[in-house]
Amino acid sequence: MKLYLLFAISLGVTAREVYPPTYQHCDPVTSEVYLCEQCPPGTAVHQHCGRDAPTVCVPCPEGHFSDHWHWGSACRPCTSICKEKQLVLKECNQTHDRLCSCAKGYHLEVEFCVKHTVCPPGFGAVKLGSPKRDTECKRCAKGYFSGTFSASEPCFPHKDCSRLGMRTIRPGTAEKDSVCEKKGGSLSPECFQHHSQCHPEIRLCEEVILQFLSSLRFLSAVSMNAVLYSLPGREVDTTSFERVKKTCDHNQQILQLLRLWIERNRDHGRLFGITQGVSQCERTVAQRPGLRTLTLSDLRLVTDSLPGVKVNEEAIQAVVDSCQSQQYLLKLLHLWKAQNGEQDLAKGLAHSLRELRTKGASRQLLRNMRRLSTIFSASSIRKLYKKIFLRLMLDKCFKSKS
Repeated sequence: MKLYLLFAISLGVTAREVYPPTYQHCDPVTSEVYLCEQCPPGTAVHQHCGRDAPTVCVPCPEGHFSDHWHWGSACRPCTSICKEKQLVLKECNQTHDRLCSCAKGYHLEVEFCVKHTVCPPGFGAVKLGSPKRDTECKRCAKGYFSGTFSASEPCFPHKDCSRLGMRTIRPGTAEKDSVCEKKGGSLSPECFQHHSQCHPEIRLCEEVILQFLSSLRFLSAVSMNAVLYSLPGREVDTTSFERVKKTCDHNQQILQLLRLWIERNRDHGRLFGITQGVSQCERTVAQRPGLRTLTLSDLRLVTDSLPGVKVNEEAIQAVVDSCQSQQYLLKLLHLWKAQNGEQDLAKGLAHSLRELRTKGASRQLLRNMRRLSTIFSASSIRKLYKKIFLRLMLDKCFKSKS
């Protein structure tokens, strides 16, 4: 008996799948009742079936739809517009209504789109928000931290100072990463800029100009002592000079020497042409108001989009931990330039912009990158610095010979 029932049910399911559903229609003239076939999705009943005639169906008119089999004589009107903070996923056609969904960063609650919850510092996103659900935040577990307000960033593991061969000077918390320092006291001068410090002025303009000057062919072809001898103004401290020679390779030696030289001669009258141009460039860059709105996610996007050697995750996090928000992007570019001395910053920014557009970066981030690209793409500025620098060195050489 059970087998018979199961067989009968399976036949019924098959029948429903193969044959269209039906409905009963009573002829108003003859009062006869007929079993008529329903109309498929995208159509409506134009004429009910009769004794020898099937149901006549017609397509739904424009702006109307039917999304299931039915025996109605009219299709349903399409939803006219999506609600606030909603986007059209699919336009209305004869078989389905207009499909709306909450915009990026919002989710549906009851009938309204609500902004995703932003996880505060100390909490990370364990489930990302979608158009249908909110972000789920959870407090960072021991050994992890989150230092930003974000609806998408998870908690990140603390730096393991001992594994890096360093000592811990500040243990990590739920809101901040661990701070490490090299064993054996203070850090010696590095060939690249410090990753864990952020000075009041990033001096990205100065870094770009010095990187450019240090790459000049005639400098790379001579010894460090000859470069030191040729630089005008106050001489670089001998102790600092010897440390640079021991720590860095030849190209980085020249770059570090130029940094020390600029520090010693910022107020020197003959260097006014260089220092004034650097200051003006930095003021122009620092006045970009949009730089204050960038997030850790934005910095990661920029890092991935730049060519050459990538700035590592720890350095990016150190920038966020130690710098003000308007300094994030400048410091990140500073670190990238320090690790990619052969790369041209203007070309790097142009490459980054192309990549960011394909990755769907925010308008604000693209706008900031375009502005910086405009500032650093003026080749005439570099030519001017080259002329000033060469003239200073030649004057020093001629005076020494005479």
